Amino acid sequence: MPENLHLWSILEDVMLILALAGLVIPALQRFKVSPALGYLVFGLIIGPHGLGLLTERYPALSSLVIEDKGLIHLLAELGVVFLLFMIGLELTFAKLWQLKRFVLGLGGLQIVVTAAVIVLIVLNLGYALPVSVVLGAALALSSTAIVMQIMMERHMISRPTGQICFSVLLMQDLAVVPILVMVGVLAGQADGGVALVLVKAVVTAAVVIGVMFFLGRTLLRPALQVLSFAKNAEWLLAITLFCVIGAAGMTQAAGLSAALGAFLAGLLIGETDFRYEIEVLMEPVKGLLMGIFFLSVGMSIDLAAFQQYPVMLPAAVVGIFLVKAVIFFPLALLFNIPRNQAIKASVMLAQCGEFAFIVIGLAVTGGLLPQEDAQFFLMLAAISMLCTPLLTRLGPVLQNLLREKYQETDPQYTVPTENTGHIVIVGFGHVGRSLADILERQTIPYIGIDMDGENVKEMKKMGYPVLYGNARHVKMWTALNVEHAGAIAVTVSAYEDTKAIIKMLRKYHPYIPILARTQEDRQPRFQSGDNTVFIAEQSEATRQIARVLLDYIGLEKDIISSIIAAHREGGDNAEEA
Repeated sequence: MPENLHLWSILEDVMLILALAGLVIPALQRFKVSPALGYLVFGLIIGPHGLGLLTERYPALSSLVIEDKGLIHLLAELGVVFLLFMIGLELTFAKLWQLKRFVLGLGGLQIVVTAAVIVLIVLNLGYALPVSVVLGAALALSSTAIVMQIMMERHMISRPTGQICFSVLLMQDLAVVPILVMVGVLAGQADGGVALVLVKAVVTAAVVIGVMFFLGRTLLRPALQVLSFAKNAEWLLAITLFCVIGAAGMTQAAGLSAALGAFLAGLLIGETDFRYEIEVLMEPVKGLLMGIFFLSVGMSIDLAAFQQYPVMLPAAVVGIFLVKAVIFFPLALLFNIPRNQAIKASVMLAQCGEFAFIVIGLAVTGGLLPQEDAQFFLMLAAISMLCTPLLTRLGPVLQNLLREKYQETDPQYTVPTENTGHIVIVGFGHVGRSLADILERQTIPYIGIDMDGENVKEMKKMGYPVLYGNARHVKMWTALNVEHAGAIAVTVSAYEDTKAIIKMLRKYHPYIPILARTQEDRQPRFQSGDNTVFIAEQSEATRQIARVLLDYIGLEKDIISSIIAAHREGGDNAEEA
């Protein structure tokens, strides 16, 4: 009987989580509330420090409280693991190499300088040097889970600010390894000197990562090809889960971050032909587990701590945001990052991260930090993460405040100026936006232009890089650096507008590829040049444009087919107007 009661208790918790994910969070999105913020707030409500405090007086509330903290902790860790896997899946080794300056340079400098400043602050609070070093390292890291989720919601990952944030977060994830080793040394849990232990850790990390890459290159790709004869999707989902959890377990067993192993697994699978189908299969799993991670952060917040530290705790939260943002901003400028992007990235990365819970927990276990003091710093980390979705909206506000002072022309978007092959989307209605979503998932740079001021305003709020302008004016195209574009997609529905735009482009830019959505019976009247392709209005207009566009970019046909199939399975079957 007790076992049955325990099972029912777990099922109640699972049902509550599913009800939140399937009913409450989508309802909040109708009011433009971020899913991450929704999960954080409801974690606070249904956690042990929310309604859990009232269950003894009102037993009926117990069904609205999650009691199994172990289950939530496990699912939350899996959420971070699958987030890093999806990030790795969407990257390529070539893109990682392009980001090396930001990963190693800016990311490494941010960790060292921020940790050093926090160490000095904690020393002035009366803590010993070892404790100060541990807290400085723990609080210098940002939240990969929350920042990446926010950037995905706001369509930022493929843009310059998103690439900067991702590079720094990746370096922070890599830095977890030496930080954990350092905590063990300071707590007296490691044998030998600091230098010897660090060398051992680096060698171990190199061996484990090397073995994973060898197995991935020699076994994974052939295995997927052999198994691909199966027509159902279950085998691909099973082998993907096996790879993710196996890689995470391998790195964790070696003393590395489980999230790092999942990231490497994503990189390896991303090099195969099954990348796009796996993205479709894993996206709902990742989204649900990430929601549980945010839920767990909300559950860890104890509002009673405000009674114990009514002034110090809020001041510490404000202080950590200010310190980290003020430090990152000049560091970003040192790497020639435009001021507007540096401001936005500074705000995005100013919170504490999920690894603070692990590092501070080890410090408590090793006797470096008393439990009561540790609770204060854990609350600091949790509350800073809770405030992040709201505070990230300060980035555009700060940009607007400083815009006149520094005479910046556009506070939110940077038009590509290098020969990056970016795509220009003319007309940002449903077809243009759907096309942008396809490009976004493949991290292909693009910029949109639209004449509807209200639509541009709304799209900017959603995070799309859209500019207001008339595509019939040649000066507008000069401002868009069209000579560096890979192709132009004209998705406006008006026949006369399409005709005028193509006529002007062919006059001044005769060789750039143009894909135009137009009425089938009218397209021969103004067709000109081999680089102009017309897509007749139909239910699949977006996908037909995307198919030709990706072919222009140079992707292989089977990969293009997988991308289009993934977009179709993603449910974007709404009527395109």
